[in-house]
Amino acid sequence: MKKIVMSDKEVEFKGWGALLELSLMAYNNNFETYKNVAEEYNIDLFFCDAFLNDPCLDVAHTKKKPIVGFSSFLYTLAPKIYKSDPMFLCNVTLENESFLERFKCTIIQPIKLFFLTYPWVNKLNDKRKQINVEPILIEPRYVSIRKLSLFLVDTFFGFELPQPLPPHFQEIGPVMSDKYPPLQPELHDFMNKHKRILYVSLGTRVFTTAKNNNIILQSIIEAINKNLVDGAIWALVQTSKDNFSPTLNLTDGTQIQTSSILNNEHPHIYISAFAPQFSILNHTNTKLFLSHGGASSSHESLFTGIPMIVLPLDGDQVGNGEKLRLSGVALTLNKHTLDVNDIIYKIDSLLKDENVKKNVKRMKVLARINSKRKYRAADLIEYISYNSGINGGVDDKFLKEWIPADNRMGFIRGNNYDVFGVLLGIIVGLVGGTLWIISRLFKFIVKKIPSSASSKPKRE
Repeated sequence: MKKIVMSDKEVEFKGWGALLELSLMAYNNNFETYKNVAEEYNIDLFFCDAFLNDPCLDVAHTKKKPIVGFSSFLYTLAPKIYKSDPMFLCNVTLENESFLERFKCTIIQPIKLFFLTYPWVNKLNDKRKQINVEPILIEPRYVSIRKLSLFLVDTFFGFELPQPLPPHFQEIGPVMSDKYPPLQPELHDFMNKHKRILYVSLGTRVFTTAKNNNIILQSIIEAINKNLVDGAIWALVQTSKDNFSPTLNLTDGTQIQTSSILNNEHPHIYISAFAPQFSILNHTNTKLFLSHGGASSSHESLFTGIPMIVLPLDGDQVGNGEKLRLSGVALTLNKHTLDVNDIIYKIDSLLKDENVKKNVKRMKVLARINSKRKYRAADLIEYISYNSGINGGVDDKFLKEWIPADNRMGFIRGNNYDVFGVLLGIIVGLVGGTLWIISRLFKFIVKKIPSSASSKPKRE
């Protein structure tokens, strides 16, 4: 697994271009891999990540096989004009934004995204033509084949901001496993000895800077010294222990050696290269979770009822952090302005705020209810496979019962813009005609008034 370290430089909107180029470079190899597997095993149904996985979608489309798309990022699958995402330099909701902000997020950012993706789509279509794959327009493949697909979205309204969805979009989140790795004996003993534990894990793919690592470690020590928590567990995963300063200067002026902490010589801090996250969160002594805000971590925290401090590092994590904050179960940090005092303040606030406790309980119930929908997802996948079998493949009638009429009617007819256009024309005609008649009457009256006055006899 390649390690990615995020710098302190703000990630710009154009960073999307690099992501698109990476997917483009791997297109041919991935297409051939999917194609060979499909032919070797006679695949009847494709289960594809619906975000930037064109090879999988293209192979399925070429072989006329049903496709089940899967993603936890709803915004790219079903965008709404009143929603956006921090990845596009906008907030997740535009409900309370100013006109200028809504104009930027509704008009300017989509135009910028169009010009960003247009060259990439052209290059991708050139690759498609070389291997006899049907090219597509500017929209992603999951839009162009939505008549043929079911999309399973690993989220739930409450965490995700509500919006209407077409029938072939199904919320099935949070998808939780039936079994999770248990606590190791040493970790189990540590947790039983500490009644108020802060758990820290910042994911496995993207890592923050050494400076931020030191700030987080100092915050943990300070929180323990202030008796806000009495223990902490940090899953460093692939983060090197060399990615810390040798000493930390605490706010009270004392210094502490980091090597002793990283080697688990501190009685109240447990450092591990791997930690069974769900089991830790599900332990009664875990009280707070400092996380990067990935979809799985967010769902597990909501499911177990643990409030969060979210330090987003990349991708959808900033949006997830904002959604958690809006749900009243989390506070967020900024990786570019990370500060010990700010972290300490937010630890204290989350542990004491009664509203947070109420919201955590509410979201826990909601997450557990919705986690049962994965069985419905399995039934829907089986139905698609069955429907494809009795239908002899995929055609225009496949899953017709799930496709809204506006998809077949086109953009203008599907939104009744032609009807509204005619209505607008009638209104404009009536208003214009009325104004024309009024103006003619006014001119007639104006002409009559002088003539009537001049017809009166002059006084002697």
